[in-house]
Amino acid sequence: MRFVSLIPFLMAVPATVFACEGDCIVGITNAFLGNYSSPVHAAMTSVAKQISALLPGHPDTQTVFRYLEPILTAYREQSYQGMETAIFPNYFHGKCLDSNGVEPAGCPNPDCPIVCGTPGSLVHFYPKLRYIAYNQTFHMLQTVSDPESDTYKRVEQAVVDAASSGGERRSYSRIYPRDITDGINISRNNKGSGDHSGAHSGSGSGSGSGSGSGSSSGHKADAVPAFRPQGASKSGTSNMLVPVFLKREQNIRDALKSILAQLRSLLGDACGANGSDETNGLPECSWENAMKAYILTFP
Repeated sequence: MRFVSLIPFLMAVPATVFACEGDCIVGITNAFLGNYSSPVHAAMTSVAKQISALLPGHPDTQTVFRYLEPILTAYREQSYQGMETAIFPNYFHGKCLDSNGVEPAGCPNPDCPIVCGTPGSLVHFYPKLRYIAYNQTFHMLQTVSDPESDTYKRVEQAVVDAASSGGERRSYSRIYPRDITDGINISRNNKGSGDHSGAHSGSGSGSGSGSGSGSSSGHKADAVPAFRPQGASKSGTSNMLVPVFLKREQNIRDALKSILAQLRSLLGDACGANGSDETNGLPECSWENAMKAYILTFP
């Protein structure tokens, strides 16, 4: 999955406007999405590496990205609208007027101390703008990777299929109904005791279990009892062993859920988040100087 920063392609001076609207909204939204392409890629790469560790043969990250494609595609398709709405109009909107209906100095540009829909306001409140972009990026990743979402379920099935293709066949050879395993154990025990007893005790019993059995010395005491179909055994299906591959499948599902739940912390790691301040704790996802300069290219 390749991401490309959009800032270098968005530096052209837009048409004259009286607030951040039209090209200004589109340009700033795309700039943040482009900037976040690298941190998102870093977080998803960490996810891919952890998933790889669960799978037979430990496929490379590009292979795992194919399993993650439903989430990545949904993020690409939905991230623009979510980011635009989070910035405009959910926070920055309206005219830059104080309580007296007067536009303060610095408004609309270059540094407007009132929250409104102008470039100068975005510059003045850039720490808040920076956090809005971070928070929205996390929430979008969370939405498209929610365990109840269709995208998550498709990723989950792809990962389970990948795990099964490498490990399921070996597991089948070790799975037996308890009736069969009990028979095998009886057979092994009788090989160690019954055969010798039948040959030397003179009791006429091939199993050494006592007289009156009607067995001849030629009877095979170690024969495995006939297999009873499921439901015919005395204790029913509760006597069936849990298949190994089903246990592994559930482990894979649980592990995948745990891995994708880490996306917020992984994005925080990529952004250098320290948790001390919601607006200033993102040194690797700030882009403050470049973004302020870009924002002020809009009148």
